Amino acid sequence: MLNPYPQRRFAAVCGAQARRAFTLIELLVVIAIIAILEAILFPVFAQAREKARQTVCLSNCKQIGTGVAMYTQDYDEILPATGWQGPCTLASTGVMADANVNTGYYAFPIAVQPYVKNYGVFRCPDDPNPGGWGKTGSVCYESQLTSAGLPGAYVGMSSVPNAMNNVLPLSYAANYFLCQGYTQGGGQSSLHMFGLAAIARPSNMYYLADVGSNVTGGNAFAGWYLAPGYGNGTTDARWAKGGRHSGGRNWIFCDGHAKWYKDPAYQTSTGAYVSQGTITNEYIAMGINTDPTATTSL
Repeated sequence: MLNPYPQRRFAAVCGAQARRAFTLIELLVVIAIIAILEAILFPVFAQAREKARQTVCLSNCKQIGTGVAMYTQDYDEILPATGWQGPCTLASTGVMADANVNTGYYAFPIAVQPYVKNYGVFRCPDDPNPGGWGKTGSVCYESQLTSAGLPGAYVGMSSVPNAMNNVLPLSYAANYFLCQGYTQGGGQSSLHMFGLAAIARPSNMYYLADVGSNVTGGNAFAGWYLAPGYGNGTTDARWAKGGRHSGGRNWIFCDGHAKWYKDPAYQTSTGAYVSQGTITNEYIAMGINTDPTATTSL
């Protein structure tokens, strides 16, 4: 039977459809709720991701610390090289220069490889420019990579920006005060590292820490050796850039353990940059020592 009121039926259907649609106000409310949830949750996700990277970095440090401890046990309690003087000194003359190399005397990332067996642990997942091996023009850096047989190393790479960094990405710098050359004067005796017996509190004496890089002409440079606060207040921002984990960095100590600490302020309330010595003393107050010969150490 035909519907005697076709227009009413059509209007009823259209009315039902109209009632099911969102109004502009409702759409705006939904968008606002999504925006609020995004503002609340995204920082939480970002913090969780950063915390995960910090944990991976700390795991790297623990592996390196274990390798350092094993190396030290095998070499009469002498720590792996942390200073430029040792690997970059011609052993026969005691002359220190980038053009020289003490054959077979490698900096710590190479020296501990028989124990770590993984160069990947030397790169922090939060470091955008790992430049520990990026000293362009340094034959000493290049010679270590080539003589150690790192994949991709070649003669002449030191003149190519980031070529050495690509072969051995390094996000951590070692405590150069652990090399006697920085406290005992020059000459051949300066090649030697301090042994554990000469360090009053190995668990407080830092061996390695997160560091950032200066980038010049596209080349990242940090150096495998550094001291706390080095260059702070100048154009050298390597140390400050190392505080990439929630305002702090991971540390490895001479006894092999690793731990995260929050960094002290790099600037005063007036905007003045804090001196290297002040930063070093701030770390000492936290229980992080730098110089084995210093009387201010804990």
